Amino acid sequence: MLLSGVLATMAPTAPVLAASNPIVTENQLPGTWGWQLGSLVADDATGQIKGYASTTSASPNQTINLYVTVNPVQTYTIDVYRVGWYAGLGARLRLHAGPLNGVHQLACLPAATTGLIDCNWTPSYTLTIGADWTSGVYLVVLTNAQGYQNHVIFVVRDGRPAPLLFQQSITTYEAYNNYPNDGVTGKSLYTYNSYGANTIAGDPRAVKVSFDRPYSGAGTGQFFFFEIQFVRWLERSGYDVTYSTDIDTHTSGAVLLNSKAFLSVGHDEYWSKEMLDAVTAARDGGVNLGFFGSNAAAWQVRFEPSAAGTANRVMVCYKDASIDPVQGPTTTVQWRSAQLNRPEQGLIGIQSTSLVDWGNNVGYVVTNSSHWVYAGTGFHDGDVVPGIVGYEMDRYMPDFPLPVSTGRTLLSRSPYTDPQGVADYSNSSIYQAPSKAWVFAAGTNSWSWGLDNFNQSVVDARIQRTTSNVLDAFLGTAPPPPPALQVTAVQVTNVGSTSALITWQTNNLADSRVGYGLTTSYGGSVVDSGSVTSHSLGLSGLTSSTTYHFQVTSVDGSGQSASSADATFTTAAPSVNLMTNAGFESGSSSWYLAPQASIDTAPADAHTGNASLQLVATGPWQGTWQAVAVTAGHSYTISGWERSATSGGYVTVATYDSSWNPVGTNTDLIFTGSGSWSSLSTTYVAPAGAAWVEIGVRSSGSGTFWFDDLALTSP
Repeated sequence: MLLSGVLATMAPTAPVLAASNPIVTENQLPGTWGWQLGSLVADDATGQIKGYASTTSASPNQTINLYVTVNPVQTYTIDVYRVGWYAGLGARLRLHAGPLNGVHQLACLPAATTGLIDCNWTPSYTLTIGADWTSGVYLVVLTNAQGYQNHVIFVVRDGRPAPLLFQQSITTYEAYNNYPNDGVTGKSLYTYNSYGANTIAGDPRAVKVSFDRPYSGAGTGQFFFFEIQFVRWLERSGYDVTYSTDIDTHTSGAVLLNSKAFLSVGHDEYWSKEMLDAVTAARDGGVNLGFFGSNAAAWQVRFEPSAAGTANRVMVCYKDASIDPVQGPTTTVQWRSAQLNRPEQGLIGIQSTSLVDWGNNVGYVVTNSSHWVYAGTGFHDGDVVPGIVGYEMDRYMPDFPLPVSTGRTLLSRSPYTDPQGVADYSNSSIYQAPSKAWVFAAGTNSWSWGLDNFNQSVVDARIQRTTSNVLDAFLGTAPPPPPALQVTAVQVTNVGSTSALITWQTNNLADSRVGYGLTTSYGGSVVDSGSVTSHSLGLSGLTSSTTYHFQVTSVDGSGQSASSADATFTTAAPSVNLMTNAGFESGSSSWYLAPQASIDTAPADAHTGNASLQLVATGPWQGTWQAVAVTAGHSYTISGWERSATSGGYVTVATYDSSWNPVGTNTDLIFTGSGSWSSLSTTYVAPAGAAWVEIGVRSSGSGTFWFDDLALTSP
């Protein structure tokens, strides 16, 4: 990450100014480049000049103590800037102080048990927030007499009911902060950048971190990684926004109800119970939520006072329930863990999956391009925006509950390979809660890179327009009105003795519902809440040789409903499944299991019953099989169910003669790996000389695959 030097310029575009508001007025005032550090950036090991603030946010007329150390002892100056657009210059100078007499503060050492590093320095300067200082993110530039520089960062909040509330993700900054990053004593909540003696965690990482210390490096945490781009674009566009931190959400969560939308941007990983409760209550109270990042609300944290008694200056996260002294709803483990059972997907709509190495971002791949979120962008399904997916990603996980919603739509599916070589993908999504609040999730830390080119060069006008569409909808600008919903092309296919597949099309994105039964009163139903235009629902558990009535219905994101006329189909006569233990309910009986295969006895993982075949593959064609006798020239139906989150698996029929010599060619069912259970079937005709078939379930590549309810049937 570039923290100094000349800021790249962006091709000028006309700002989308909202009605006159403090942000528009503020950004018409003179800006400056002075907030960027020069070539002499202080480092943690030498500590030429470093500092921190007594609070992470303050209001106008309040004071903030700055704690500063210099090495060697010398004078220094303080310059305070507000970050914004300011005609592209990026900040406005609000205060200059100095030269001031510097001191060399005591070294900051970790506590033996927890690894907590609390500097406890002597105050160096008391900063009074001006009555006219506009809410925003502020940077203090510390410059010593030798020219070395470092930042201190804080937020000025005003508490006014602005339409948008931007939350700075300082808990995540602190989780990764390993000051002093000297290779000897620095500690964060992570093993990879912690040093020195082991703590209660069993390795060098800390389980408690303090805001009473500088941020490592240039002193801005992760603000320059993912957030400053969004701030610059937001203020350039003239949106009326007020700023806070996630500590403010923790202490004063009811304030969220004063705004129309709450914005979590970039990397917002560490949330307290108070934060999660407050944001959930805001959504349920009608406040729109914009998660313009990923990995949000992944870990629970608690807060404790400092040794001096200042509240919320120590953040606690053991990441292991067995060593956390507090057990219950505030134990510091992942929110999706069984102990807490509050997976983030229930709020955000998607949740954290994996990552790519830093610097290896991939492209954002559009799906459902007809959705109003993409209005005016020119996007088509499959279009790619380079470089904005990474370094951490979210996606929809079918094994975790979804929020109660309407209009839920996955807006992208962006494939990538994680550092371990496992194929994965990222989704962005949107849904509307029962309160009518919209919840948008970008599914990538780097969404803001598509908005502004600070430190990056992947700005995309289509992502800018998409973001505007979302924010404008949050602010009450109605999404483009959809055309009247229509249901067309209703078909019944794959009719078997106990199942059938119903497909249809709609002209708008809509959910899928089928009512079915022996009369026009139906009685049975199948529902998929996903918003699509091509609909497909399978009916199972039907009675053979029976006529069924059915009707399809779809409801779009605007609440429009459309239904087909009543129609009928008749199930086939019973067929005989020639396979033994085709649903794996009897374990591995009749199956040869590859080393990569096992019987999964978790009912939640099965398609039906209590078991399925799980294949954890490190490459393609790692399979499991069973042999079945067949008659040459006879026609059979081969079918099965598969679930995988990567590329789909295979069901393969290989034919042999009575001496087990290969005969003819293989017949394959090739699944797409949709992440949900899906079924395929095809006709297999046993060639001349056939006596046996080997029915195998195989991997198409690395990943985890489940198979269930296989069948080789003959009428």
